[in-house]
Amino acid sequence: MPKKLETVLAQIEQNDPPRVLLVGGNSEFLSEQAFHHIRDALVAKNPALAVETYEPGSELAPILDSFRTMSLFGSARLLIVPEVNAFVSAKEIASLYDKAAADWKSAKTDRKRASSAAKLLHVLGLAGCDLEMKDRGIADTLGITLDATLTDLLAFCRNTGKKAGRGEDDAAMLMEAISRGGAPGTILLMRTAEVPRDSATIDLIDKVGAVIVANLTRDGFNSALEQAITSIASDANVKFEPQAITRLRQRLGIERVLADKFSKDVPEMRGVVSEVERLVTLAGSGGRVTAAMVEREVAAIEGGARYELGSLFTEGKILEAVAKLRELVAQGRREDPKMPVDLQYGRFLFPLADEIRQIIGIHSWARAHNVNLRQSMQYNRFKDTIADKLGDYLKAHGLVRQRPHPFPLHKKFEAARNSSEAELFQALAYVADLEIQRKSGGLPVDIGIETFLLSRLRG
Repeated sequence: MPKKLETVLAQIEQNDPPRVLLVGGNSEFLSEQAFHHIRDALVAKNPALAVETYEPGSELAPILDSFRTMSLFGSARLLIVPEVNAFVSAKEIASLYDKAAADWKSAKTDRKRASSAAKLLHVLGLAGCDLEMKDRGIADTLGITLDATLTDLLAFCRNTGKKAGRGEDDAAMLMEAISRGGAPGTILLMRTAEVPRDSATIDLIDKVGAVIVANLTRDGFNSALEQAITSIASDANVKFEPQAITRLRQRLGIERVLADKFSKDVPEMRGVVSEVERLVTLAGSGGRVTAAMVEREVAAIEGGARYELGSLFTEGKILEAVAKLRELVAQGRREDPKMPVDLQYGRFLFPLADEIRQIIGIHSWARAHNVNLRQSMQYNRFKDTIADKLGDYLKAHGLVRQRPHPFPLHKKFEAARNSSEAELFQALAYVADLEIQRKSGGLPVDIGIETFLLSRLRG
């Protein structure tokens, strides 16, 4: 039976830490927090502990060899493995790939992308594939349709230089290593995504060590968020006013998501915590985060924290964008049946206009700096040479509120190759005309906006 974090921390404090620990859960933020608490407690209890940290996606075999090998100097060691995917069978390839693809689509950080790439590499290992194969061959072997998500994931994996995992051998090796035990004084701390049920490997770890499950439910979200805000504000010596929390929840779409009784979605905690940390930094030690500050500093997210209509449009995923638009409108009508349809659709004209303006801004920057947009650029090169300058340019000209992360900015940069400035200005004018017609009784906005999106598909 999984153990509570407090129980494991108490064992560490009593100088009796489990020799094998696994942390996981459906909340990346909570599981990472628990993972760091355990790591910090182990190091604090024994400052002489030799720490070995492995990158996400590292092969398990050399890690387990190190776990079983006694230290040359006889000192205690802590092996930290932030990404382990050795708990599935070949029969679950499809569901694991779906998880990797979903994580990739929702990723906002390089850490999350590395995590989803590690999952894909494990899938490839299960299926006997490697990155030397063509994308089409990999898709056929996995039994899935080759799409933009798989192509992007494979490109990211190849750029990182990682290799496909060892497949089912990983689970067997891990069970053997845990059963026999590691070298004296060696502790193995691992982290995974969701902890699978009915796994012999998980049961073994829980029997000889400790498994900590950090799941987040809709019912428990409010208390988890309150604890996170209290902790961050206390560490920074900042007062976070209750009205500010209420306004933050509204602007980030948390209230909208939790109020939808037909949905099972749980708001993403990490994005909310990032905003809290930014607000606390702006307030400064001894300061206060007020509702007015939240209103001024935090951009409202239409439809909730998970909705990304603008990014789907930018990436050329037009059919997905149309489906997302209809989903957002349907949810809005459930929440406010009295709101007219033209208002339900009309509020999404502005995110589309913002995306078009940002791509126009990329064209303008590229022309001023003699950058050829028609030539594709790998993400790593883009991040190292262009991302910061381009982000600062967009922010300076009021096209974004803060400098974008390099990865979504690279997506926009690549999207700029597919349209000329004239086409973009024409698209922006069309969106503006839709807004005018919406207010003057012209073409119904629902027809107009879907026609606009589908015209981009034909282009």
